[in-house]
Amino acid sequence: MTQLIWPLRALLFIPAHKLDWVRKVHRWSPDAVILDLEDAVPPGQKATARAAARDAVAILREAGIPAFVRINSLQTGGADDVQAVAIAGLTGIFVPKVQSAADIREVDTVMSYAEGANGLPLASLAIIAIPETTTGLRLVYEIACASRRVRGAVGLMSGPVSGDFARAVGLHPTDAGFEQMYFASKTIIDCRAAGAAYPLAALVGTVLDDLAAVRVLAERARAFGFTGATVIHPAHVAVVRDVFSPSESEIAEAVGLLTAMRDAEATGSGAVAYRGRMVDYAMLARAEEVLQQARRYGLPVPEATA
Repeated sequence: MTQLIWPLRALLFIPAHKLDWVRKVHRWSPDAVILDLEDAVPPGQKATARAAARDAVAILREAGIPAFVRINSLQTGGADDVQAVAIAGLTGIFVPKVQSAADIREVDTVMSYAEGANGLPLASLAIIAIPETTTGLRLVYEIACASRRVRGAVGLMSGPVSGDFARAVGLHPTDAGFEQMYFASKTIIDCRAAGAAYPLAALVGTVLDDLAAVRVLAERARAFGFTGATVIHPAHVAVVRDVFSPSESEIAEAVGLLTAMRDAEATGSGAVAYRGRMVDYAMLARAEEVLQQARRYGLPVPEATA
């Protein structure tokens, strides 16, 4: 599993049995697609969707789009899902209803077997955990530590429409989102402390065509420290990609800071005043990261910093 695809900004859910949607997804330019075998598939179509998911992974591979699959829970066919979809082109698995580290270890074992059976490199497939219960949320750190495959966990970033997570926790989502701050911060801190550096926000609970509301949630998620977001509607992809890309002002700030520090070094200083603030070496890593991301996403970066 190459590290070059991380972080991923906008990951679009598509029902795994909707191959016509998969064939058209390139027009929306998501950073990755999550083929859903769980909530988006009627119970009577699970087997059909599992077979279709293999075709969908191949289609996405041809289009150069990373493919993930959200499997069913381990209690409702998740192991069979992994065996079916572990083929060339698959990037990783989203594991729903995670309650404990033991769940992740079990998925890891199944994935190792599937990789061997299908000729994939060992540990090449990633895991993204979805802790949707209070038990799972309490144990995010332990869950993220349970396997070297875990790249992050999914946290809630909801508008006022209540979903499964809100009902499980007992919260009532609002537009302001204050009631979600603890859960978001805990998910991010637990992931990063465990070395799972790419926590993702699930942007839910908005009217589908209210792109302004989606942008508010995306900006909130980025401010908290999520590295990207999952979305359920193609129109949300462009909004999320924009929010999670360095802005023109952020790029200019990073360029100016690095230039100021370079000039300070030339005079033997390790700190310098920049735009009315004192800056030092501790701030360089973030500035360099901004420019690295800008180049990766094809954004213009002044030649002076190349």
